[in-house]
Amino acid sequence: MSGLRGRTVAGLADQALVALTTAGTGLLGTSVLPVHEAGLMLYAVAVLVFVQGLGRAFVGDVLLAHVPRFADAGDRRRQFANAHATSATLGLLGVVVLLAGWLLGPQHYVADLVWCAPFVPSILLQDLARYTYQSRGRQSQALIIDGCWVVVQGACVAALLLTGHVGGGPLIACWGIGATVGALVFYARTRINPLGGRPARWLHDTRHLLGWFTGTGVLAQLTTLLIASLVQGILSATAYSGLRLVQIVVLQPAQSFVMALNGLLVPRASAFAGAGDATGLRRQTRTVLAVNAAIGACILAVAVPLAHPLLSLYRSGAYLAVAAIALPIALQACLYLLQIPFTVAMRGMHRARMLFTQYLAYSMAALGGLVLGAVLGGLPGAAWGLMSGAAIGTAVQASLYRVAVRKLVALAGKPGAVTG
Repeated sequence: MSGLRGRTVAGLADQALVALTTAGTGLLGTSVLPVHEAGLMLYAVAVLVFVQGLGRAFVGDVLLAHVPRFADAGDRRRQFANAHATSATLGLLGVVVLLAGWLLGPQHYVADLVWCAPFVPSILLQDLARYTYQSRGRQSQALIIDGCWVVVQGACVAALLLTGHVGGGPLIACWGIGATVGALVFYARTRINPLGGRPARWLHDTRHLLGWFTGTGVLAQLTTLLIASLVQGILSATAYSGLRLVQIVVLQPAQSFVMALNGLLVPRASAFAGAGDATGLRRQTRTVLAVNAAIGACILAVAVPLAHPLLSLYRSGAYLAVAAIALPIALQACLYLLQIPFTVAMRGMHRARMLFTQYLAYSMAALGGLVLGAVLGGLPGAAWGLMSGAAIGTAVQASLYRVAVRKLVALAGKPGAVTG
């Protein structure tokens, strides 16, 4: 039990560190840049996070559900090498795509993408390094490499502040430099060679997961990027700055906690499902649901009453108008927290098609609600539309979880049916 407790604490600390750093990058942009320029920088970061999310969809999330079922150390190491080679290939493709977007896209949207492109491979590989450690239950090791990233990024940001060269692009470059150092530390410690793996072999070995799991991840990242684009297109870059500020402070901590739970619990859920242990899977789901409900209540109790007084002080009230969206964004965070126990269980059961179905329902509801809300009620209407999409997605996910568990119980009595 002490080992599990230690891994849990290390995993949560690691994700908290990553969340604070990611949020700090966005908050620093809103604190030192004019509101419109902050919107441009935050949109470039959204594009970079979109590419990072694609890497997770093809490799990271699949790794958590795939590798824990390999008992032999040599087999696991080959899977890791193939996964990192795949991520490196995706990173190189990302460089080309982002440079093309910077050259061909409207500059009032994509001016800062040129700062993102050189660091795409490093960011993808450093992110996968965290997943690699998490798949083996070594959260403390993930904390070390993320700590290297954060320290280096912080030093770079401090240098910008001291020399007076702060800008959206340089702040993004600080993230990339930190990720590069974190990735190099990981490879020095593990001796995994991303150039020695075989991407084609990874695609072959994980083909039973890649189709729907990857489709879900791509849809998730595309939805996030479309939300950013629609808010700027229907409203303005200034409105997007306000939306992102509230999301960073209220919603992003919940999303980061969700990421930590994925790394901690998907491998355990996969082991439960592989053994046909529906009772253990249900117990884990109920426990996490109760904890997340309590955390969600705390978010509501803190975020809503403090939004107006804090925003009135921040940047002399430049973002005070967005206090109106604190309630719908806080409710959206609560719904995400309630949804994650079901998502973890379904990932462990390899119910990839069901996950895709759920996210398709959420995506359609969220984007439709965003457009309708923005047209009728501006930024507050858009925020309530996004919250409505989250409510629909959570309801669909809970229903599909119950169906998946019933199927697991039915298969448990058939020898080889579950693990096969």
